[in-house]
Parts: sequence; structure tokens; C-alpha cells
Amino acid sequence: MELLSHLLNADPAAPRLTVYNENTGARLDFSAQTLDNWAAKVGNMLLEELDLDEDSTITIDLPISWQAAVIVLGALAAGVDTRFGEELGDAVFTAPERAEAHEEGDIVLVTDDPFGRGVVESGGELPRGMIDFGPSVRFYGDQFFPPTTPLSEQFDSDIESGARVLSTGWSDKESFRRLVLEPLAVGGSAVVVAGMATAERLDQIAAAEKVTHRL
Repeated sequence: MELLSHLLNADPAAPRLTVYNENTGARLDFSAQTLDNWAAKVGNMLLEELDLDEDSTITIDLPISWQAAVIVLGALAAGVDTRFGEELGDAVFTAPERAEAHEEGDIVLVTDDPFGRGVVESGGELPRGMIDFGPSVRFYGDQFFPPTTPLSEQFDSDIESGARVLSTGWSDKESFRRLVLEPLAVGGSAVVVAGMATAERLDQIAAAEKVTHRL
């Protein structure tokens, strides 16, 4: 898959997405290779299980998380448009506690489990007719064969090449693009802190992660 080819060619093992969850204390690193694998799985799921295409749109109604990030990357690989919030799409990726807010289209439930476990695997119950993201997406291969435009060709950015960008996360499609996609597109990386963090805590994270830009 060509989506992250520039990162894979440069250093497939370097951390490209680092996500802190201050509510749970979790910190997770994702290399270009890991992001590529997840994007492939999500892209395959969108095309094969949800039967979406380039005219389709998914809604992402999720808290700031690595799961939300890889779903966007998978949609980019598959050429499927994304919306954030409650705006209606052909399929909705949402948290289990938000399931009742969505009544149309395929509803995919995504937990906040740091290891990607699904609803049932985390001890919950899957409502009838809904899809459990964790075990469903793992079923799909980590190679994606349809043509994909490299991320480096999809976005123009004034972010310095190779920058390591710290933020407290996105609120919509445009801020996700600025805080995650643009750093990746210029050969850099994103450090995202979800949950409440003091200015002192953010300074500590910036120093530990060798951040070069804060947005």
C-alpha cells in the first residue's frame, strides 16, 4: 500500500503516532509499519464487510484515541470520506455508550481498550445488529491491494519536514488533518495527549518525547 510509503521507506520502525490517555495512564507508540497494517485492515473492512466505495462516507463519533486515528487512515486508503461527530454517514464508528445516538446505517462499536479489544472481549454486550470493531477488523489482512494515493501527495503543509508535533487532540476533520495527517505527510510524527493534562504535564511529555512543535 502506498499510503505511508514515504515513512516506510525512511524508517518503518520509528514511532510516528504516540497517544497518551491521561484518564487511564496508557501510552502507546505506533510505527509506520504498525499504522500501515492497521490502515490496511480498516480499509479492507470498509470495502469488504461494510461494502463501501469512493462515493461512501463514514462518521467517526469517538473520543480522541489511536483507534480513531487508524480508522481515518484506513478510510484514506480506501478512498472513503470521513466526517466527525454526529453527522450522518453510510457507516458510523462510535463508542458503546454512544450507540443509541445512531439509528441508521451500519453501526460499528469501538472500545477505548488500549490493546484494541472489542466490546465482548472487554466484558460488555454487543447490541443486536451492531458490529464489534476489535474482533471484526482483526479478521482482515494487513495488506491492501487497491490503488492508494500516498499521504505525502495528499496534503500541503507548512509544518517543517520531520517535525514531531505535540497536541491535545482534534475536535473535527480539519483539526485531525492539521494535528495528525500533516505531520505524517511531511515525514514527521504526532504526539497526541487525550484527557485532562496540566501545562506542567504537557511540558514533561514534550521533553520526554523530544517534541519539536506544539500545536
